[in-house]
Amino acid sequence: MIDVLNIAILKANRLRPTTVRLAVLSVISGYEEGTHFSIEKICDDLSSSGVRKSVGSVYRTLKEFEDTGIVIRHQFDSVGTVYESNTQDHDHTVCVGCGKIKEFYKTEFDALRKEVVSESKGRLIKHTQTLYVVCEDCL
Repeated sequence: MIDVLNIAILKANRLRPTTVRLAVLSVISGYEEGTHFSIEKICDDLSSSGVRKSVGSVYRTLKEFEDTGIVIRHQFDSVGTVYESNTQDHDHTVCVGCGKIKEFYKTEFDALRKEVVSESKGRLIKHTQTLYVVCEDCL
């Protein structure tokens, strides 16, 4: 069932359903919503499930997924590069102590963003809002 859904996702994004793409998408689909993952985590999870793929293959696959909008890549200070499924619009807090990433959505930020875009008479292509904090565990 998951393979059928993953094949449909790939085809909808004009990607051939290759073994590598299906394996990586299957791992990503198994993550809880809001999970941020690295290339290393994908490789470890593939290996744990008995699938051996090179880091280069996983990197290229994630780049394709990023280019087509299946995943979003983030470069966070103190955490590095992480990816997440492209599900809903949200922003992030990142703890500068432990690197914990939390998602949040505030309608006030959304309203301000829309106002700024409207005033620019442009069209929003992409946005990123990251608040760097010290989380309660690190205080």
